[in-house]
Amino acid sequence: MKKLIYILDVHCGWCYGNSENINEIANTFKDKIEIEVKVGGMWLGNNAPSGGEGLHQFIKTHSPQMESVTGAYVSPEFMELTKDASYTFSSLEPSCAIVFVKELYPEKTMHFIKEVQKSIFAEGKRLDLIENYLPALERLAIDISAFKENWMSEKNIEKTLNEFSKAKELASGFPTLLLKTEETTQVLASGYFDKSQMVANLNLIVATEKKA
Repeated sequence: MKKLIYILDVHCGWCYGNSENINEIANTFKDKIEIEVKVGGMWLGNNAPSGGEGLHQFIKTHSPQMESVTGAYVSPEFMELTKDASYTFSSLEPSCAIVFVKELYPEKTMHFIKEVQKSIFAEGKRLDLIENYLPALERLAIDISAFKENWMSEKNIEKTLNEFSKAKELASGFPTLLLKTEETTQVLASGYFDKSQMVANLNLIVATEKKA
């Protein structure tokens, strides 16, 4: 059976801008094609930038294009966060959160990712603080006690790092949408994609599979 693999990073602006599109794809094809999300680990360790004037100017320069193309909202609070030298934009913490939810609540994964993306880009919340995940957990009826216990546990970090490695083998940038079969793995989109065109392409793929 064919599978869609979507690789993203929460700190990736184009992934945030693409969130409505991938959620629409997931809802439209949930009963037709298996869909798997993988976290990519864009900014890790020494490669994770801290807030400051350099990062702020970079985001200030590049964010308007993403907003214009995708219609996504980037808040003044987020822009202020990009100046905050006490915050390191590490992909590990939000990725660990996603891996935890994906394992215990797979049907809620896409919704949770969207909530986390909004919490940073639309609300300017730090993703290294557990309290900033609680509203999303409550809204989605995800066990908060289990999250607190497992979020940054050694076991969950190991699972997340393994997922980063697998994602790195499949994609060099984010977001990336792949179509995997038993024989091949095909890149359907590298970066932001047009939702209507992607739906049309996937309908053709589903129709072809039914005829086979």
